[in-house]
Amino acid sequence: MKFKNETGKNAKYRLGGYISGFNWFTIRPGETRDIPDHLGYELKLTPVEEKEETEDVINDGPSEEDEPNVDEALQEETYKKKLIGIVGVGKKTAEDIMAEYPTEDGLRKAVQDQKEIHKRDDVDAAIKELFEA
Repeated sequence: MKFKNETGKNAKYRLGGYISGFNWFTIRPGETRDIPDHLGYELKLTPVEEKEETEDVINDGPSEEDEPNVDEALQEETYKKKLIGIVGVGKKTAEDIMAEYPTEDGLRKAVQDQKEIHKRDDVDAAIKELFEA
């Protein structure tokens, strides 16, 4: 639901979870933002009525746009866990590798091209062994 900040002060709220981490957001005075209902009422923001679109469209069910894109976040988390599972690779090293190769497919392509993935030979060999398929 959309809410407008008419309190005259910045309204701050936190969204996220334990696994994905928390993010802080600020709604400045006069700004309108789409946030969960319970947060809008808790922050004493004014609800904004949304105009309903009246189109003659037949709805056959949920479209791809309606579904949240959870796959990408899940793939990234799985990719990170695979990297951390390699002996000699911790959180920091995995994040460094993911900064260089953001997707697992990008890393697989680099392995196929015989690029150096990591400066340590043992870690480099383990990554190449895991992602060479």
